[in-house]
Amino acid sequence: MAYTLYDQNGLEITHHDLQDKTKWCKDGEKVEQSFVRIHGEALGILINPEKENNAYAPDLLHVMDNIRGDLKTQNTPFFQAQRLFGIDPTFVVVFNLKDRTRYQNLYPDIDIYYWVDWIAVKFMMGGREIVAQPLYGVWKTSFKELDNYLETCPLHEYQQRRYDNKGNAKSSFVLDIRNPCFNRLI
Repeated sequence: MAYTLYDQNGLEITHHDLQDKTKWCKDGEKVEQSFVRIHGEALGILINPEKENNAYAPDLLHVMDNIRGDLKTQNTPFFQAQRLFGIDPTFVVVFNLKDRTRYQNLYPDIDIYYWVDWIAVKFMMGGREIVAQPLYGVWKTSFKELDNYLETCPLHEYQQRRYDNKGNAKSSFVLDIRNPCFNRLI
């Protein structure tokens, strides 16, 4: 069933195809650069120099302690989170199962940064309206802390990706950004 998203001014928002991984990865590089330009100095981070030779390297590097980080940018709340998991969508972020496995194997000491900026705040589908409050901020957690938290989090299976062969994540953990494992930086 189709749905419609709106910003806080009541204007309709349209997204590019959410299953087009290639496009979202290309956009992700620009988002990483924007994040570092906006918040890098205050947070003491820069784009990880390894990314010059390896597009799959972690996104960020914390200058003072030389710890790598990955950026998770979230602009649309998981509006169904209240109905499905009992969590206010205003505070829900997601973490892909495939990323968990990757970090466990390759980067167990990585930090995870969440850059949340709810552009969409209203969801309409079949006469039902779900509203999230505007939220902006940057949160950080170590993967070790996050991995422990994931043990208690529900896993959401993406119905539209059940037969995906483009490399998209097929499931994500549903997280509450208010959990103590997250440290709000901004």
